[in-house]
Amino acid sequence: MRKLSLNAARRIAVRATRLDSPRSKSILEVVHETGALQLDPTSAVARSEQLVLWSRLGRYDVDDLERLLWDERALFTWKAFLYPVEDWPVIAAFGREYPTPRVDDVAEWLRDNRSFERYVLSTLRRRGAMPQSELEDRSVRPWQSRGWTGGKNVSQMLEFLWAQGRVMVSSRRGRERVWDLAERVVPLEPTRPLSAEEAAAVHLERSYRRFGPMAGPSGYKRVPHLWALPLEDTFVRLVRDGVLTECEIEGVRGTWYVHRDLLERGGPFRGRTTLLSPFDPLVYDRSRAEALWSFRYKLEIYVPAAKREFGYFVLPILHGDRLVGRIDPLFDRKANVLRVHEVYAEEDARTDAGPAVAKAIQALGSWLGAADVDVGRVPRVWRRDLS
Repeated sequence: MRKLSLNAARRIAVRATRLDSPRSKSILEVVHETGALQLDPTSAVARSEQLVLWSRLGRYDVDDLERLLWDERALFTWKAFLYPVEDWPVIAAFGREYPTPRVDDVAEWLRDNRSFERYVLSTLRRRGAMPQSELEDRSVRPWQSRGWTGGKNVSQMLEFLWAQGRVMVSSRRGRERVWDLAERVVPLEPTRPLSAEEAAAVHLERSYRRFGPMAGPSGYKRVPHLWALPLEDTFVRLVRDGVLTECEIEGVRGTWYVHRDLLERGGPFRGRTTLLSPFDPLVYDRSRAEALWSFRYKLEIYVPAAKREFGYFVLPILHGDRLVGRIDPLFDRKANVLRVHEVYAEEDARTDAGPAVAKAIQALGSWLGAADVDVGRVPRVWRRDLS
């Protein structure tokens, strides 16, 4: 088993998620190197995927992201994530395995509603892209659910066909998704589609390259989890073949796994200071963030305001290879002001990080187009630079 210092493990993670220097050069470069970006509509500051890109690119034009997604088709959305088009064969392989026995209720409902499925697919084929609201509910048996999806038959049919990779979101009309056949949204699969086993190997290799160290044999379940693929057996094979290396990290419990390519990467580490989306790949796995950085982080959007510890949409602060604090921001679009209600520092935060933290906050305001940045309460360790 290979031994890593805690600093080395942190730096591998920062490099893998492309938060080191120099910055990535383009949106496509970021998405190719970091993989799927979680989509979240919360706009207290900006949408999550937009913030993830900003953390790596600095100032960029959000319209370029829309163009790459809806016009050039270099990116696509699937379920709750934004993917580079190179990942489509893996998603298509997942779709051919779905639904599995794990979701028998879905398989049974689709069998009972074959005519409804044919209607949806033939209508899209004949009429082209269209929003959900223009499709009729021709279900034979309504979808049963204890949650909010009960009886929402058109949306559930589209969701299940989406999971199968047969339909895709083609564009948006305001807040409504526009659907089309998958082959008209993403390029056709290669001449020989990936088998489930091949897709599992590609997915796991890319995940470990893009995220860095992950704990235990099932750490990959904390990244976008394509559970219909044979991941467990593939993981064992990748470890056996030396593609994934078992590691022991200084001062951290358990066995960790790192892709061999990341261990072989040389050169000095060059860090940066930036702010991270709550769904950033570096902190997406909350247990990993706590294990490697002693950084306890909880999204408090759904916590009543009076019970929040830090704030509604808190952004972690990365300084070099350390998570040194967090900010509680809100972009007041009416006043055109980025309001940072409070800045928090971790217990071990150093005073010399203050200027870089202040610069990162100002850079976020500049990218948002804010006319001013209003910083409220600040920690004593950075008071000179943030006040």
